[in-house]
Amino acid sequence: MRIASLSPAATEILFALGVGKQIVCTDQFSNFPEEAKALPHVRDHVNVDLAELKQYNPEVIFTSTVIQLELATMMKATGLPSIHQDPRTLDAIYESIREIAMIVGREPQAKELIAQMQKGFQEVKKKAAAMRRRDAPKVRLYVEEWHDPPFASGNWVPEIARIAGGEQFPVAPGALSPQVTLAQVEQWNPDLIVISWCGAGSLAPKELLLKRSGWDRLTAIQKGHVRVIDDSLLNRPGPRLVEGAQRLYGWMFEITH
Repeated sequence: MRIASLSPAATEILFALGVGKQIVCTDQFSNFPEEAKALPHVRDHVNVDLAELKQYNPEVIFTSTVIQLELATMMKATGLPSIHQDPRTLDAIYESIREIAMIVGREPQAKELIAQMQKGFQEVKKKAAAMRRRDAPKVRLYVEEWHDPPFASGNWVPEIARIAGGEQFPVAPGALSPQVTLAQVEQWNPDLIVISWCGAGSLAPKELLLKRSGWDRLTAIQKGHVRVIDDSLLNRPGPRLVEGAQRLYGWMFEITH
């Protein structure tokens, strides 16, 4: 099967299912695993050159999340065989893996992959439970998905935060990431701030956050509890969310022990 994966998350899932060699093109943000970097890409994951895409003769095209909804709609209107996914919770992510696997004929591998993810999350959850002292409150997290203007991470991230032993800035699991104000973050007064800016990888300059007017009043900033995570570990609805949970747990352990 000739697969066009215009979603970094779908690319990771396809490789994890063992069909990476069937991918004929990707978007420029599909950078994991290492083999994905060598694949041709059709501009970025939103501004796709449809004429170029058609030259690869894909039998199926994967897109994901609300950011690519307009692109997916446009492709369907032109008759391209596109599958759009928009999971916003961990259960929905598992379902998206099953759907991809069904399309590419890798359903047993999907079952195994999901089991591995669930096992990984359970291991983090057990460590997090052992980390908390009796009757101690959960670590208050503020994970930021975007910086200008600030957006708190929503979707599956509140679930990941709880698995890791913390509590994300008040966003309901499955809710879209909301724009926030300093007053809202100050009211939450996080113990730990994690920068997970979309597309920045692990190179987000945290000075941009530290220099914001008034943010120096936050406990996390006063104590130096600001960390930068490779955003692909929290922003991509795929297998490496387990690693994202492990990172959050590690930082929370670090600041509480």
